[in-house]
Amino acid sequence: MSQLRITILKLCVCILLIMGLLMIFSHSAFPDTSLLTMALYSAAFMIFVLAIGFTSVFITGEFKQWSLNNGATDTGWLWFNAEPPGLEAMRNGIDIATLSAKAKQSTDNT
Repeated sequence: MSQLRITILKLCVCILLIMGLLMIFSHSAFPDTSLLTMALYSAAFMIFVLAIGFTSVFITGEFKQWSLNNGATDTGWLWFNAEPPGLEAMRNGIDIATLSAKAKQSTDNT
């Protein structure tokens, strides 16, 4: 079995177990409703949760791809208020070795 099939199988087992727990808890909270009704509500809730999860993954991926396509360095750097060290010099065409040599000379002179 491929790794993808194993992962999908694990996901399905987890979904069924969570759905079963939802059915047990909801049936104890509303004992007058049938188990079939609780199963339908639990399935609808799980579909809703999975749809929200997949949507958030899709939107996050699209945002990261859009950011990279529009000149962002890396979407991980969006948490910080500046670019990675030396990136502005690289964008301006300054050689990093020359920049570090100039910085070393200025510290030696002081």
